[in-house]
Amino acid sequence: MPLRKVLHALLGLLSILVLAVALWAPMVPNLLPQLDLEPLGGANHLRLLAAGAFVVLLVLRILARPPKEPSKQEIAWGEFARAVGGSVTQERRGIGPLGWTGGATVRWGVHGIGVALSTSIDQDRNRDTHFEADLKMARPFQCHAVHESLLTKVLFSPQLWNVALRAVKRHEGRVAERLGMVSGEPTASDRLAFLAAKEILVGDPKVDEAFLIKTDTPDRAREFFVDAGVSSALHDLDGLCHGWQLSLMWRGAGEHQLTLVVPGAMTDARELAAARALVEASIRCLADRGMLAPASSRAA
Repeated sequence: MPLRKVLHALLGLLSILVLAVALWAPMVPNLLPQLDLEPLGGANHLRLLAAGAFVVLLVLRILARPPKEPSKQEIAWGEFARAVGGSVTQERRGIGPLGWTGGATVRWGVHGIGVALSTSIDQDRNRDTHFEADLKMARPFQCHAVHESLLTKVLFSPQLWNVALRAVKRHEGRVAERLGMVSGEPTASDRLAFLAAKEILVGDPKVDEAFLIKTDTPDRAREFFVDAGVSSALHDLDGLCHGWQLSLMWRGAGEHQLTLVVPGAMTDARELAAARALVEASIRCLADRGMLAPASSRAA
């Protein structure tokens, strides 16, 4: 490896020198008066020879290039994939509501449900780590949980979300009017209306003091968040990571998506393990409490 690095650098330097000769061949006699270009066929012939040598050196440099060392994320995610019995794949890059998605992705299964670990990059080049699982619910509900702080109280205040949802509703109305659409199905603003409501208390003082939770079905959300596995995993993750968000959201046609978002590209083994524990505890809780559709229904 060290020898290939030295050779790669040396070939790069020679390529630059040869390219300079190709570009400024007529000036070579001025720089090196003792060099006679006549035996070489003159400046034009020298330029052709230098151009050919430049191409050869570039090819040799490509062949001598040392293999790329894996990044910190690649190493951490590879170890994580082995720990969960999953696989690392390279997904196609694409642009969506979250920004650029795709790239390195770890996939594994919990209770027959596929879970994916990936990252996204928004327009400001901020990177987030996502744990996602698509669920079919027998007892559906939506919820959103964050660490409770002054900032999250403002960001998830009813006043702010009422303003945002009114804007979304006006946009939906204009689109429906323009397209002549009439539908009795709930719109996106209807589905997200619970975010404009007041947060709930689940009855566990440790959970109520630490987290801000919103939901469209309080009884089912309380059943979920007081689960010993879920609440313990929430506290563990909260002690290691900042700015995380856990949500269970309707995706259409009876489908829901469980999503855990953590700011930054996670590479710390403890943080990855804590996030995994929360996602897996959430799926187990939903399955054990009969909130997930039967496996036969999910397969269909």
